[in-house]
Amino acid sequence: MDNGSRINASTLASDEFAKLVAATPKSKALYERALKSLPQGVGSSFQAGEPYPIYLERGKGSHVWDVDGREYLDFHNGFGAMIVGHAHPVVAEAIEHAARNGTHFAAPTKATVEFAELLCERFSCESLRFANSGTEATMGAIRIARAATGRDHIVKIEGSYHGHHDPVMFSVVPNADMMGGRDAPHSTPMSLGIPHSIAEHTHVVPFNDLTVLSKLLDDQGDRIACLILEPVMMNIGICQPAPGYLQGLKDLLHKHGALLIFDEVKSGATVAYGGAVERYGVVPDLACWAKAICGGTPGAAFGGRADVMDSITRGAAQQGTFNGNP
Repeated sequence: MDNGSRINASTLASDEFAKLVAATPKSKALYERALKSLPQGVGSSFQAGEPYPIYLERGKGSHVWDVDGREYLDFHNGFGAMIVGHAHPVVAEAIEHAARNGTHFAAPTKATVEFAELLCERFSCESLRFANSGTEATMGAIRIARAATGRDHIVKIEGSYHGHHDPVMFSVVPNADMMGGRDAPHSTPMSLGIPHSIAEHTHVVPFNDLTVLSKLLDDQGDRIACLILEPVMMNIGICQPAPGYLQGLKDLLHKHGALLIFDEVKSGATVAYGGAVERYGVVPDLACWAKAICGGTPGAAFGGRADVMDSITRGAAQQGTFNGNP
């Protein structure tokens, strides 16, 4: 890009920001108010934006409206959770039914069993447990994998995001000077507050590359419990697995006594009815689902092989006040 293009791009951006500020005075005022009680003025760092976030008031179908009354076509889709759109009448009716009958018991219900059966059938899963978010699902799956194998180390894909628990908050968006080489990526913390010692237990490999994983497993395979990945890399765009890659991962991991975890939080209800298992024909040892599976309400699940999930019966902790909430 030449200097003239940079100037034009900068001018264009400034003009657009000025138009946005002029059109959203109520969002600006709400942002200034929110800063007094919320860091960055939002409930999650993902919602922060420049010059300030746009505060929404309502949604219907594929459209949302902000506090200034402006209408938008919603391509954001609640990070993929709103697969059926906003305020869908079937979802609204289900929520109303639950509200009338009791929203929370902290006890099993018939609905818990029915939903578990539905998900097991849909995603080729033998046994599962419920959670409240994608983060909780991946956290639970990794714990179960560690319990089942008796190992502490995990492997993740460079550039992948699996929630905000410490073991997976590495090399999500690493700076170029901290990435390391392709054949030996560095485990770089994504956030302040993550102990560097955790990096010793989290190894990073590139997507669609079996060679680097094979070398890592040859060197440290007896320490590695599992590899977790998005079967379709969505955190860096829609990057599909190369032919044979997913099966190759499973074969390599099983050769060394490790497990394969699919993070289908984003892809499970979108790439096919049965998720990546149906689309690519590879059944992981464990998988995680969230976002779209609950129609825009908080909820998640993880599961897979019954013998692996039986680690819970043998003493691996998996609890949650709202797990399986009707």
